[in-house]
Amino acid sequence: MNPIPRMVGPATLLRFASPEFDRLERLVFRRYPRKEWASFARFGWRETPEGLVVTLAALDEPVEGDLDDGVADVKISASYSRRIALAAERHALGVGIIHSHPEGAPPRPSSIDDEMDRYYAEYFADFAPGRPYLSLIMSELAGDTGKEIAVSGRIFHGGIWREVTRVAAARRPDVVAWPGGERPPAPPIPPERVARLTSAFGKEAYQRLQRATVALIGAGGTGSAAIPILARAGVGRLIVVDSDHASESNLERLHGSVPQDATDAVPKVTVARRHVAGMSPDVVVETWIGRLPQPEIIDAVIQADVLMGCTDQHTSRLAVSDIARRYAMPALDTGGLIEGANGVVTGQIVQLVRFLPEDPCPQCRGMINPTRFRQELMSADEREAAKAEAEAAVARGERPDPIASAIPQIDTVGYITTTAGTLAAGFVIGWLTGRFDPKFERLQLDLVAECLGAVDRPQRRKGDCACGRVRGFADQAADTAPFQPPAHWEPARKIVAEKV
Repeated sequence: MNPIPRMVGPATLLRFASPEFDRLERLVFRRYPRKEWASFARFGWRETPEGLVVTLAALDEPVEGDLDDGVADVKISASYSRRIALAAERHALGVGIIHSHPEGAPPRPSSIDDEMDRYYAEYFADFAPGRPYLSLIMSELAGDTGKEIAVSGRIFHGGIWREVTRVAAARRPDVVAWPGGERPPAPPIPPERVARLTSAFGKEAYQRLQRATVALIGAGGTGSAAIPILARAGVGRLIVVDSDHASESNLERLHGSVPQDATDAVPKVTVARRHVAGMSPDVVVETWIGRLPQPEIIDAVIQADVLMGCTDQHTSRLAVSDIARRYAMPALDTGGLIEGANGVVTGQIVQLVRFLPEDPCPQCRGMINPTRFRQELMSADEREAAKAEAEAAVARGERPDPIASAIPQIDTVGYITTTAGTLAAGFVIGWLTGRFDPKFERLQLDLVAECLGAVDRPQRRKGDCACGRVRGFADQAADTAPFQPPAHWEPARKIVAEKV
């Protein structure tokens, strides 16, 4: 029988959240090192201009009798296959099979794997028409950056087979894609400029950064501080999103800016790209004018290994958390502010909030002000109308609707946003390299309090919030998104060839 042909078409990114991947790893390597094991699984997906993004949503683990424990390879019972197929008629997710290879064996499909995949691609199409069928192989191998979990995969979708070309497992840089079961190219030798980083973390840390992508929502005071830290450390690709431009009022906080940028109203993302080009020209910087959750921005940021929220917007914070949950990617939200009145500063606050796919959302955490949220989604005309109605209410001796009040200005200064951005970038580097993991859930620092007034505020999910149900469901849980982009927002656009 001829092998399934290797596809060279659109890229396919496979994403795992930690809870599902940890269970999967324990399950498929259950008989390691000499014998294989397997499980069916469910997947979410999204088509993007770069290709297909697929996310592990759930495992349909085998029960006794589903797999033959008396053989070394994987032998699946007809009853197990039929149970999964019938379940697919009741859910909207893609279906797939994941199995391991023995110690030392690369995740290269065998002729038996080819036969199995041809059969299942056709079989599940009858129960889950139009949905992808995914087949994954996992191996535990010695790689160029130490011990690795090598993953190969192929997907049958839209009448063609596609290879998994990239794998992103939340906080697991040791999980590496082996397209077609072949070892990826050797990583680059670290340059001398990162000698201190490699001395502290090891050369494999730099190599992991080189193959990583970080997406940042916001390129103002906080984002512009994080960007150079990530670029100098060696992160290979940055995706930077912001809808605003440089102005006189933010030059004090905007790293990489010059006074002429305010005069020319240069987009903040352009300032960021120019800044990186001057210090780390080998870093790929993709810049977008837009906001989450515009579809084009979702398409861009879900290509990243980590998502950073660097704005003071409640809408942005909600969208970052939603993307982290549905597309199985770790996110870190950060910001800062000054507290006080009448010229007396009582607090200088830096906050970093972890949004792993399994964490509670900002609404569960009480971080969203409903009035502020509604205000942020209003158009300029709607705000003017609300203001006029408020003035009329006051004239009638009535209390105006709170929605008509001005959105409060968050007071902050450059050293606070710089502290927040650089701290967040440092924790992201820890995630990407696997060298350290933030132990907090919602960290608050007061820069003028004793011992920085550091507190963690772990919070639980409330009731039956969707944030506890649709981890990794991707577009198949789009109806749980907290809001849709209002029609008055300017269309998102990618900046391709502007001069910097």
